[in-house]
Amino acid sequence: MKQTNNFSLIFLGVCVLAGAWMVSNSLNNNGNQKAVAAVDQVTVVTPQEHQLLNHLELKEYLGINDEQLEKILPKKEGNVTTSEIPYIKIGYTTYFPVKAIDKWLTETEAETFQ
Repeated sequence: MKQTNNFSLIFLGVCVLAGAWMVSNSLNNNGNQKAVAAVDQVTVVTPQEHQLLNHLELKEYLGINDEQLEKILPKKEGNVTTSEIPYIKIGYTTYFPVKAIDKWLTETEAETFQ
């Protein structure tokens, strides 16, 4: 009778260990699959250039000097502001949208500015 109890306890211990091992493997495999799936879904965000440039960044972007920049910057005459180049104003600061600048460059390839 004692021998049967010992065998039952050993068998029960082996079953518990086997069950724990199966659960552990199952959790690890599901965790790895989720991690792999998460890696597949991750999009790499690369640093983008600013969409708006100030006048110093614009000068560098266009590769021009201060005198040339002055010719294309917005000029205020009375209540009217005229500009050769697309811009937006936020508060008192003037910004130049990169996409609009690129489009403007393709449209004004042969223009002369005074």
